Amino acid sequence: MARNYILGGQAGTQLQAGKPFFKRIARIDGTGGVNRNVVNTLKHPDSVGFTCDITADGEITFDISSQPWVASGNRNSGELLMVEFPTTMRSVEINLEESWVAGVKQSAADSEIRLKVMLTAQRSTNGQKTHFFDADGNPDASSPIAKPIENGNYIEVMQGETATISSRTKVVFILIQKFAPGGNILDPATGFVNGSTAAGHAEDAVSILITGVLDHEPTSGGSQAVNEPNSKIIEDGGADTRTLRKIWGAADGIG
Repeated sequence: MARNYILGGQAGTQLQAGKPFFKRIARIDGTGGVNRNVVNTLKHPDSVGFTCDITADGEITFDISSQPWVASGNRNSGELLMVEFPTTMRSVEINLEESWVAGVKQSAADSEIRLKVMLTAQRSTNGQKTHFFDADGNPDASSPIAKPIENGNYIEVMQGETATISSRTKVVFILIQKFAPGGNILDPATGFVNGSTAAGHAEDAVSILITGVLDHEPTSGGSQAVNEPNSKIIEDGGADTRTLRKIWGAADGIG
């Protein structure tokens, strides 16, 4: 990708050309209860990991099995994915390239399987704490909590559609959901269309293509590090945790 520089070139701007990033994630079985942390070519071929949840305390946990895809009446349930990039991204596109409902391939006019693409995470009523640790490294009880679905801070895509984000971020969250047949996001008579009440099916499936451009990041100064948004991640197994940084915090337009 070409990039123009102001006077001083790379040294003057600390900008370098980006690297391409491609990732395809497959998910099969919308009934829930699938361990996505182990290899299973029948349930998530070449796509181990990614599935997570948000705890009641606002943590991002991978120590879980998949959740049912049924979107529910509040449109906030489903299987949540966290895609973490090697560096920050300067732009990213998430394409729902293929979807299946009960073993039947969907067309562009269908909308039973959808994705909500977010910069912060929410699943059900649990939102992500975006300043989990304070300046001393201790859990911060006053951390803001991001709830992008409740606040309308998401991009919803159907079969064949693409969500585009042109902003630096380290992660994106994708909520896979199943809706009743109908093809609409909004009903002028009642508001947003509610989620499906039908159970997920073992042959519900999606193929998600993620493309973007990675930053080559210069070493940043640490003077503002204590004020940067951060979240706590619980790894599969529950024993290991780490801090996720270089993310967006809870804010208007984010969650």
